Amino acid sequence: MALEVGTSGPEVERLANDCFSAVATAVAECVRSAQRNGDIDPDADPDDLAYLLLTIIRGIDAVGAYGHSPDRPTSTAESAFALPPRPRHH
Repeated sequence: MALEVGTSGPEVERLANDCFSAVATAVAECVRSAQRNGDIDPDADPDDLAYLLLTIIRGIDAVGAYGHSPDRPTSTAESAFALPPRPRHH
């Protein structure tokens, strides 16, 4: 988001930051839901995982903008979503 707005001014920058924060909060809540469902380790930090996933997603957006194979973003996303720590079953 920040790359798209560049140096557009403080109001645009504030809106971009607010938007990113809202998306990060929503993704963190999805991580918490996955933790409650037993899909992600409950000891993992949901906010850190949200930022990790958003960083990967934004990177996929940037790489995809340069005309790479359409299969590449899909395989990258699948790899990214395999990264969060799984619960340890005893």
